[in-house]
Amino acid sequence: MSAKLRSIGGALLMLVIIPIVAGLLACMPVPIGNPERSRIDSDLSGIWIVESEGDAGSLYLFQPWDKRTWLVVGARLEEARGYDGEELDPETAEDAADVLRETRVGAGGVTSPNTVLYKAWLTKLGGVQFMTWEPMGGLNEDGSHQPEYWFVWRVDKVDGDRFTLRMVSSEHEIFDDIVKPKENEGEDYVRATRRKWERALAKVARDVDDEDLYSEAADFVRLPQDVLEEASELFREVIAFDE
Repeated sequence: MSAKLRSIGGALLMLVIIPIVAGLLACMPVPIGNPERSRIDSDLSGIWIVESEGDAGSLYLFQPWDKRTWLVVGARLEEARGYDGEELDPETAEDAADVLRETRVGAGGVTSPNTVLYKAWLTKLGGVQFMTWEPMGGLNEDGSHQPEYWFVWRVDKVDGDRFTLRMVSSEHEIFDDIVKPKENEGEDYVRATRRKWERALAKVARDVDDEDLYSEAADFVRLPQDVLEEASELFREVIAFDE
């Protein structure tokens, strides 16, 4: 059974799903870490509600793909066609859970008009845990699938039901001496420079208060168990399966 997303937006759809990214467009030109040598943290698997700057309308599913990586699917709670209830504006994770408790999923209720899809893995640099998100579903002119950018996040676990992500900016001064993609001449850029990016990031990784390196934190709050079926139905709404 293969999954087909009805709508796979570009990675900049993240601007809609996690508002904090709007002020930090400097994605990484290389992935951090090697997914073939990574191991998932099972504590991070499942469905999460994102709280960020007074907005909690986004849900993320972290589904283990294998022992090393996750398939990450992001959906946005929005009014479906025919909805005639109060305006949806969840500000907290509990608000988002209440939307799922009180509003049907589908026509006349709530849906997600856009969906984002990533391959994700963990790596530790400088004693800090990072997670790389690789956009999926793209196709280059030469037929390859390698993206031009990756989202790299610092991961901090608060407890079993909450963790935070802070996006890493590629424009930090620690990366100034690394050749950038537009200056690269002919070489496989990722292969030639990934280790340089990793070594540079490791040097400053611990400084969580460095606003030039990290975005503000987005809080991922575990979805309450009593709305698991409703959230699962939302993801089924935006992901079609072929037998």
